[in-house]
Amino acid sequence: MPIQDTIGTYPTRTPLGYPGMLAEITGIQDTASRRITTAAVAFGLAVGRDGVIAGTAKLGGTGFEGIAVADKTRQADSYAVGEIAGVLRKGSIWVTASTAVTIADPVTFTAATGVIGAGLATTIANAKFETAGGIGDLVRVYLG
Repeated sequence: MPIQDTIGTYPTRTPLGYPGMLAEITGIQDTASRRITTAAVAFGLAVGRDGVIAGTAKLGGTGFEGIAVADKTRQADSYAVGEIAGVLRKGSIWVTASTAVTIADPVTFTAATGVIGAGLATTIANAKFETAGGIGDLVRVYLG
């Protein structure tokens, strides 16, 4: 049951994270800066290379460039076209599962939408689910 006071209602448990939040602050990680082209990219979605302009990324791009890292200094939970996004290429990050996933499933994504789950169109090499969850659950992904 949520806690309620004169200001509002609050959950009794703090969430583990949110889409695009780095899951580990220590350890080896690789985050690149990429200018977003074509369409806005929400935090925690997979992006590919633009393929035309160096240093850019987009939904529906070529291959797998990484996962958009959350920037909570922004008003929206996404990067707009033309903005510089943090893109995690190695390390652990929280994402929203678009399908049910287990820790044994290969990490896959749909290039056109950037959603991540199990059994989707493109497999992410050297990636694994560190937690399991259902559709819409927050899960942890390791990019190796």
